[in-house]
Amino acid sequence: MKIKFLMILITLFAITGIISFGKLTVVTTIPPLGYMVSTIGGSAVDVSVLEKPGDNPHNFNLTPQQALFISRSEVFVDLGLEEDAWIGDRVRSINPSLKVIDATKSLSQFLIGESGAYNPHVWLDVKLYEMMAINVYSMIVKLDPADQPIFANNFSKFILSLDQLNDRISKELEPIRGKPFVAQHPAWDYFARAYRLGMEYSLENDAGQPIGPKDYQSIIEAMRKYNIKSIISDPVTSSKLANQLASQTGAKIVKINPIFNFNYFDLMDEIVNGFLEALK
Repeated sequence: MKIKFLMILITLFAITGIISFGKLTVVTTIPPLGYMVSTIGGSAVDVSVLEKPGDNPHNFNLTPQQALFISRSEVFVDLGLEEDAWIGDRVRSINPSLKVIDATKSLSQFLIGESGAYNPHVWLDVKLYEMMAINVYSMIVKLDPADQPIFANNFSKFILSLDQLNDRISKELEPIRGKPFVAQHPAWDYFARAYRLGMEYSLENDAGQPIGPKDYQSIIEAMRKYNIKSIISDPVTSSKLANQLASQTGAKIVKINPIFNFNYFDLMDEIVNGFLEALK
């Protein structure tokens, strides 16, 4: 009877993903990293993404199920930047034996901002996302050399698909190249640099705080000068300042999701379509 009960319990754990026999168990912070690990790892990994739509990355809380998965995981993949360092501290406090992969390791020369305060939205440049994938692949192979054939096959296909995506995005955004834009958050610096858009005027500073009256007036003047008719907003968090600016200038608010779509290719397509709508 005890044996039968134990087998039922093990089966339930396997179904719910708490136990994954023979797989490398990986925890990631955000969907773009989760998709990357899942795509490269394929059938050899079991991935859990901590941040979900609606979560505030600055203060979200781990669920009991997430804490349990972390406690039984082998690898933790994050951006390796100060923005999510506190999440890493929580994860490692639950499972100090986790192997940590910093996806942006050795990419400091390509990051925007200053050391200790880099803009974290690195994945919005597809070529930088590729570099992050190289870091993740090389580390996963070291941690699980037995499954290298799976990883290598998936990785080569992934990089090829990312190259094609980058080329397609560049072509699709040609009609709005050089156009400045107004955004609720300073989230689009990498995207704008990679695809040669114009200056990003943000309603928040790098610390996520609303800009002051002087900077706000400068944005109004820029909107008049460059005929900016839209404000790019975050669909997860509302902004009184963005709503105020829209009301004052007659601009429409276009909501673009910079992170919360697990499929990276779908995410980038949504972003491209959003920018084409906002800057047309």
